[in-house]
Amino acid sequence: MNWDAAFAACKRYDDAEVSTALQAVIDAAGGLDWVTPGMRVALKLNLVSAMKPEQAATVHPAVVCALVKLLTARGAHVMLGDSPGGLYTAAHVNHVYDLSGMHACEAVGAELNQDFSQADASFPDAVCAKKFTYTAYLDQADAIIDFCKLKTHGMMGLTNAVKNYFGVIPGTMKPEYHYKYPQISDFSNMLIDLSTYFKPRICICDAVVGMEGNGPTQGSPRAIGAVLAAESASKLDLLAAKLIGLTADDVPTLQAARMRGLIPQTAEELIIAG
Repeated sequence: MNWDAAFAACKRYDDAEVSTALQAVIDAAGGLDWVTPGMRVALKLNLVSAMKPEQAATVHPAVVCALVKLLTARGAHVMLGDSPGGLYTAAHVNHVYDLSGMHACEAVGAELNQDFSQADASFPDAVCAKKFTYTAYLDQADAIIDFCKLKTHGMMGLTNAVKNYFGVIPGTMKPEYHYKYPQISDFSNMLIDLSTYFKPRICICDAVVGMEGNGPTQGSPRAIGAVLAAESASKLDLLAAKLIGLTADDVPTLQAARMRGLIPQTAEELIIAG
């Protein structure tokens, strides 16, 4: 059966429980048969700030490690990366790696990105972001996986799979994009453009413990107890919104996705595994 999105219960960051839940949602979202030996797979993580895993602002290393193991078992070379807020430099990003626990992923075979160069994209089919600057390490990848953290967001209502792609904009350029797209509808379409441009093979969400309140960094940890996955970032976000009591009307990126025909009108119309 073709599922729009997948859900698996996962109550804690226990290695066995995380691995079981992650395998279940990945299988339902299309599996990993596309991964071949020698393939370079980039995990675009949400590492928004230099914060500890228990603060629930960043993806938890236990879930990332579980995915790295699945990919390396298929012979893939796995890179982990993001451009957090602040300077996009080795000193700052490595500090984020340190505090967020990402060095645990090196122990299971992943490489932490150390390429802090930038590249320029031309995307004439975009609604808003027809030209933009991005983190060049993604060009090294044969495939990209969108790996997000479920949080409420002070400006956008929800930050998850689509909003995660704001992390391809190099650090201190992010305020420029807020200035360039002052209307929330344009900003939302810009985020969808970024996700569309990079074409993630699968989108995975750490919702074991999320964040509620003034996210993406100033909210409070909230136990949710799930891992989610989908091929579509917008459909994953629609499921995630439903999980925490929101609708597409509450989330500007979902309103934009609905206008673009990327999601149904409501989460109840999704075909969900789990």
